[in-house]
Amino acid sequence: MIQSPQADIVTLVAGPAPDTEGSTDNPFIDAALQTLASKGAAGHQIVRVSSVRDIDLELSKILSDSLKGPLRLQIVGHSLSGGLALGAFWLPESELPVRALKFPYYVLDTSPASLGLLSKHAGKLSEVMLVSCNIGSAATFGHAINGRTLTYTLSELLHCTVRGADDVVAPDEFDARGWYAPRANRRGPKGWRWAEATPPVWTESSSEPARGARTKVA
Repeated sequence: MIQSPQADIVTLVAGPAPDTEGSTDNPFIDAALQTLASKGAAGHQIVRVSSVRDIDLELSKILSDSLKGPLRLQIVGHSLSGGLALGAFWLPESELPVRALKFPYYVLDTSPASLGLLSKHAGKLSEVMLVSCNIGSAATFGHAINGRTLTYTLSELLHCTVRGADDVVAPDEFDARGWYAPRANRRGPKGWRWAEATPPVWTESSSEPARGARTKVA
């Protein structure tokens, strides 16, 4: 964990479950951590998490009465459209159906059971950014839920703007503060801006490359 006094940005980076066996190396995650650490940005706290339960625990520590000012949350991991893999990425394929979507929930998706852990944090964040290839995409890539559904659900749950990457993500695509900033030739993040009296409002970058064929991810 990289701590910084009075954080205004918190980045939660996917990591293996404590009982994971074998190598836990991952080129994208390892390089992203190196990039974030190299920024040395004051007010940016970086923590590894393997489950939605871990997210809940870390937010409970950070979102205390002593916190001053708005807090932006960034979650970095691997994805399929509509779901962000945390510790699930390191689970053996044979264990995925049994463990990934059960407590402590190694995937962040639209499951009511897992999202119930995060409901207590509603209204305490100013923005959430999901950083993973095509995690915010309107395309489903063959899965039941797309990224637009995931970000809408999280916006309603947490009462804040929630966006997700709408393109492939490189591990060095972070600005000087360590916040996700895709290259000029990438599509910008998409998502929803929460509004108290109306449904969330769709939000996307006003200047980005022309839409073309999307890169399909496994």
